[in-house]
Amino acid sequence: MATPLIIDTDPGVDDAFAIALAARSPEVELKGLTTVFGNVGLDLTTANALRLLAHLGRTDVPVIRGSAGTGGAADVHGEDGLGGQALTLPEHPHGISGDDTTRFFADDLTPDTVVAAIGPLTNIANAIEAGVEFPRLVVMGGGLGLGNTTARAEFNFWADAKAAQTVIRRAKPIIVPLNLTQRCIADTEFLANVDPVLSGLTGTYRAYLARHREQNHSHRDEGILVHDAVAVAEAIVPGTLELTTHGLDIDDEGALVEGKHQVEVALETDWPALRSFMEQRLSG
Repeated sequence: MATPLIIDTDPGVDDAFAIALAARSPEVELKGLTTVFGNVGLDLTTANALRLLAHLGRTDVPVIRGSAGTGGAADVHGEDGLGGQALTLPEHPHGISGDDTTRFFADDLTPDTVVAAIGPLTNIANAIEAGVEFPRLVVMGGGLGLGNTTARAEFNFWADAKAAQTVIRRAKPIIVPLNLTQRCIADTEFLANVDPVLSGLTGTYRAYLARHREQNHSHRDEGILVHDAVAVAEAIVPGTLELTTHGLDIDDEGALVEGKHQVEVALETDWPALRSFMEQRLSG
């Protein structure tokens, strides 16, 4: 039986890869996308989620509109969140299926459901505060000793530090941090081999490269970082990433710091094997 999967997302170029990976993986049944502000504002992330599902032929998957806030990564993902390519994707024939993500989680989570949270954690924290329990929660966010928005804080945690604190303190998530995802580079050969439209969505990769050069990663090969797809791969096939337990917390800046909360953190993977897995699922 396929594992039920919900993705909480703020599409986003790397979110597009992650959603496509889930949509094309028989190990999981994609039960819904819940949208949140992040890479761009909520109106755009929600519209992008709908268009991506329409493009992937998955209009059966409901989209639940979630929490609004200030989008903060248009310089990397483009003003529309998809590298200027959003309007090249088809319109969704139905639109959103609701606008209460807490109710959606409460009604649809079963003991075997996995939730992959790949944007700011506002929706997840709101649900936790309302008493929702997440059986397995995989979170892309944070960095041990590094950030990509400030020197110490990664974007998803920085965008709503209070929500990130709630999640790490109360939900026992699996954290997939920058320490791992910044080593997972989808190079130009990979991009040439995957679905042509998805490859077209990577038009912002030069901005990714420029951002990482600013962060002293100028040695990296040309390609894009598929942060969110790395986390979703673990949600699809548990054990894809090597997990170790760390005592952590999150400060008011959104930075991961030492703390008393025991959290599983993914710091290693077989990237060539994971890259091959992604390429196989996203091509053809």
